[in-house]
Amino acid sequence: MMRGYHKRGIPDFLEREKWMKEKTQIERITDLMRKPEIKKRIGIVHLQMVKDSKSLCGLSPFSSPQKAVDMMKPLFELSDREMFAILSLNVKLEPMAVEIVAVGGISTCIVDVRNIFKHALLNNASYVICFHNHLSGDPEPSHEDHMITGRIRESGKLLGIPLIDHLIIGEFGFYSFQESGLVEQCDSNNVA
Repeated sequence: MMRGYHKRGIPDFLEREKWMKEKTQIERITDLMRKPEIKKRIGIVHLQMVKDSKSLCGLSPFSSPQKAVDMMKPLFELSDREMFAILSLNVKLEPMAVEIVAVGGISTCIVDVRNIFKHALLNNASYVICFHNHLSGDPEPSHEDHMITGRIRESGKLLGIPLIDHLIIGEFGFYSFQESGLVEQCDSNNVA
């Protein structure tokens, strides 16, 4: 008997096609899981959050964008490039962890929304605040800043990790998307 052919001379794939049509979808999936046709190794992984260091930032909940900027501004002051950072907050709006999720050039920073929420999910965050700097010193948001804020806001809604604010830090001030009404305020009645 030739390889790939049934004993009646019909190619095996034709027999398999006929067999697949006769079974229900659930039966087919069950059979394929028992005897997969394609053998491929897949990785077995686990995720583990490793804290690089700790910093004392106070345990009081954030009650204003100014408090958040005051905590994060030292991180951005010495930067010679645009950076985008994410701050994870617990249900009481207390900071849990911060990560720089993107580093750009002198006038742009490409942000992958997946990295923002990867950080938040690994920290079991209830909320997030995004920060980035403008090296020009002018904290007014660009069109791209508005676009990425919208994407982050919608992704956060979908995942159940709301974006509380996106703060742009300039040399002498900051811009808050929340204070400008472009990000909904956190409902303080839902905060424990």
